[in-house]
This record gives sequence, C-alpha cells and structure tokens, in this order.
Amino acid sequence: MNYRLVNAEDKDIDILTSMKLVTMIDEEMDNKLSFTEKNKLKKNIYKNIELTCESYKLIYVGKNIIGAYLVVDYKDGKMIDQIFLFEEYRGKGVGSSIIKGIIEEYDNLYIWVYKNNKDALRLFERLGFFAISKGRTMILRYNKAYIYLKEHLEGIKLGYCDKDGNLYGLYSGDFKDNFYLQNPKQIVESGVGTCFDQVEYERYLMDQINEDCRTYYIIYPDDKMDIGHTFLIYKDKVNYYRFENAWLKYKGIHIYKNKEALFDDILNKFV
Repeated sequence: MNYRLVNAEDKDIDILTSMKLVTMIDEEMDNKLSFTEKNKLKKNIYKNIELTCESYKLIYVGKNIIGAYLVVDYKDGKMIDQIFLFEEYRGKGVGSSIIKGIIEEYDNLYIWVYKNNKDALRLFERLGFFAISKGRTMILRYNKAYIYLKEHLEGIKLGYCDKDGNLYGLYSGDFKDNFYLQNPKQIVESGVGTCFDQVEYERYLMDQINEDCRTYYIIYPDDKMDIGHTFLIYKDKVNYYRFENAWLKYKGIHIYKNKEALFDDILNKFV
C-alpha cells in the first residue's frame, strides 16, 4: 500500500490525542480505570502532545490520515514511543515498512509494547526486536547483529559432517576421529553443524557487517568424554550479548551488563 509521511501540526492535536489514548489504554487498563481517571489521562496526554506535536509523523493514504508515529530520545538511542494505524489499515505492510525505515535511520532503537498485545509483539520480534525488560509493559531493543545472525542461522541444525562428507544428526562414538570443520559455504549447503562450525560461520557473518566479536571455548573434561562448547559474544555501548544457536536449550540472544556476568552465567549453566 502506498502511503506518505507528513509532519504533524497544531491542528492535528485532537486526532493524535485520540490515537495515543487507544495506544495507552489497553483492555486491562480499560477495565480498571474509572471514567474520572480516563478523563484525567486524556487531559495529560493532550498537554503532552501540545508540546511534542511537531515531532509526530502523520501517515496518509491519499487524503486520509490512517495513523501516526513518534520517535523520542531514549538512553543511548531512540525509542518508537508510538506507532498507530487505524484497524482497517493494519496487516497491509504499512507498519512493517515504517518500522524498517526507522531502523535504517537509527543505530540504537527501542520500542515498548504491552505484553498482552501478542500481534504487535510478534511483529516486533519478526523485525528483529528482542525483550530487554519484562512485565506488563515490555521494552524491546533492535540489534542489527542479532537479527543478521538469527536470519542466517535459522536453517542450521545441530550435527556434524565427517571427512567423507557424510552428515550426522547426533554425535557418534567416532566423532573425534571423523569430525570435519566446515567452512561457511559448506555449512550453508549442508544445513548441519556443531557449535564449532556454527561459531565460525557466525564469526564470518559478523565480519560481513563489520561488527566486532569474540569467540570462546569452554570444556569440562572427565574420564569418559570431554564435554565442550564454543560460543560467540559481542557488545555495544551498553551491553554484552551472547548468541546461541547450537546449544538448543538456550537458543537465542542473552544480554548482560558486563563480561564477568556473561562468563558467570555460561559457566553455571554449562557445569
């Protein structure tokens, strides 16, 4: 669907207020708040929009306003504080298109959503956002490296390739003698890899988007077999991240305030 973005003006305060009210008052709040409380909230929203009106973008299709969005400063980046579309224009790709455009504009991007808004949550997660805080109101963060790794590793399953090119879904008894470390092209073609294969592929992918990373190997030797795992970490201005695809129990992204917390966490889980 073709749409255009227009800077909001003072004449748009009423419609922006009505959109913000729908965004703010979900079903749970609607049942809890009294009429007086709702009216007070509406007045506060109106006053806030009077101050921020010119920061809003109105979404037009033809001559009709179909929604609006607002991006504000937040922590080390920006927050999509609101993105609203009238119901008849949802599910047509407009919201996804706008969010993708915002993603391209800002490096560190956040968005908030009520946890019971499952449709919005699925959309944001599909676009590369992940939860950094939980509760009734969830804060999600976009991370370019995470979505890039996730997209490329989705089809890679845990297993290994032997020296003759045979693929195995599980580690067999002669794994150590026959294991062959695949290069990125080979793991894409086979769709199977150990944590060693997958981490080398992840390192290759991070290099493609000029993201710095580190890889580590943890091992627990005993009399019968050596249990080991390889993993990749990276950081931004705020957090450290550990990406997991091969360790199925902890598949996904894991966020830490510092490297020590990251290593403590994986050590405890591994042992």
